Amino acid sequence: MEEKAKPTPPRWAKIFNIIGKVFIALWVLAIIYIGYLVSPFVGAMYSITKIPSSYFEIKVDKENHRAIYKQVTTMPGDWVPLDKISKRLRGAIISSEDGKFYTHPGYDIEELQDAINDGVVKKKKKVRGASTITQQLIKNLYFQSDRSVWRKVKEMALTLWIEDHVEKDKILETYLNVIEYGENLYGIKDAAKFYFNKEPAKLTARESAFLAMLLPSPKRYAQSFRKKQLTSFANRIIQSVLFKMLQGGYIGIEEYYDNLDSRFTWEKHAQPEPNEPIVIDPNQLEPEASSDDLGNL
Repeated sequence: MEEKAKPTPPRWAKIFNIIGKVFIALWVLAIIYIGYLVSPFVGAMYSITKIPSSYFEIKVDKENHRAIYKQVTTMPGDWVPLDKISKRLRGAIISSEDGKFYTHPGYDIEELQDAINDGVVKKKKKVRGASTITQQLIKNLYFQSDRSVWRKVKEMALTLWIEDHVEKDKILETYLNVIEYGENLYGIKDAAKFYFNKEPAKLTARESAFLAMLLPSPKRYAQSFRKKQLTSFANRIIQSVLFKMLQGGYIGIEEYYDNLDSRFTWEKHAQPEPNEPIVIDPNQLEPEASSDDLGNL
């Protein structure tokens, strides 16, 4: 008995079959791409949950002028616990970089609003960064090579995540131990040794203000050290940081004046005069921070 030939599928059925396969292939590619985008983010979230009991080793990639961070459970030899870092340095960094560090949830809404106002409304060419210490830490550890808008979204999400999982003191300790202080120079231990031949615990208020002055652009602002003479800009910023430390109660008025008029051991020439003298109104000053208050830094 002759076998009947199978009926030829309609043309539209073939078209739908091809469309279906293409659709499935696109879904597979989309899932792979989403996984590619999300996996580093998920990895960063997991890494953050381990920060309370871990540290970061730093390997300097001198060719690309960047740091490579490796999270470890054993404290590296160049890591300095927060209680071994000068209270003056902690006060200088907070006063300079993020005055509300211990009270905000990871971001400073007022600074963000001011930055948006300066950039969008006033259309200023130079706009303040508005990044908190927490945001700077997240960017350094997880997003050094990412300059996209999407990075800012991920950065904010991880900022909220780290604030929810890590104590403020540990965030500050990690920040001070991983940030850049100069050309291929990372971590407070190496910075204190390089600039002042000191342990981090021994830094004075003025030395602390100098390191705080470096942070926005360490390679550029370290020119004062390279030339062994403070630039007018560096001198002005150091004086400003010292004044903020006085206002915040991190140093007293006597220590303020002592450090204002002192010089670094490496300075070869007289300091430049400040562009604008700072007038102190005693009524606007906080009382000098006690040892117990500074212990919370």
